[in-house]
Amino acid sequence: MDLDYQDLDWKRLIVKHYKAYGLDEKSLAVVFVLDDILASLKGPVTANDLVSYMTLSKEEIDKILVLLLEKKYIAYLTKEEKLVTTLKPLKEKILADLKKDIVIEANEAGKEPDKGVVNTLYTYFEEQLGRPLTGREVDRISLWLKTGATEGMIKEAVYKLQAQNKAVSLAGVDKILLAIQKSGDINKEGYTTRKENWRQGDQETIDILSKPWVPNGK
Repeated sequence: MDLDYQDLDWKRLIVKHYKAYGLDEKSLAVVFVLDDILASLKGPVTANDLVSYMTLSKEEIDKILVLLLEKKYIAYLTKEEKLVTTLKPLKEKILADLKKDIVIEANEAGKEPDKGVVNTLYTYFEEQLGRPLTGREVDRISLWLKTGATEGMIKEAVYKLQAQNKAVSLAGVDKILLAIQKSGDINKEGYTTRKENWRQGDQETIDILSKPWVPNGK
């Protein structure tokens, strides 16, 4: 899964976790203003460049810039023979931490689902379809649960399919369920790693869940 920090709503993520990064509200404000002016500023950013946009004093801003530099959240580098400021280190740290969280969540999601819920859903879908489930359908329902879907979400997908006057099928439920999960991810975390082919093939999905996105030692 090729996830880049430019794919993230990183501001939403850092608002939730800035304290864990050793920042306070003033530091967070400096980060946001800094990010906004970097697109137009062609040289290194100093407190003088930020002070007119903020209620903080020049001295306060300067201390925060030093803090960000010490924590390696910002960097000064040469680009096209000019010294410039970048927030790339902070954004890459947010991405790296996100990937660690994804691996942990994937490992949790990969655990065997509750047998009671599984059996309930098997019975539910057999009633909806009016026939016994095939082996592939059984595997798909189990996979939904392993990738984070709840019984309520799955039934909600069925209801939405029925509301569209469409016959219930696991393929149709799968598509709506994916949309529900993606929407939930974005509302909760500001991003989603799910794609249209997220569950395309049981083994492929298991491979995605177990992929070592974060190098050892990071």
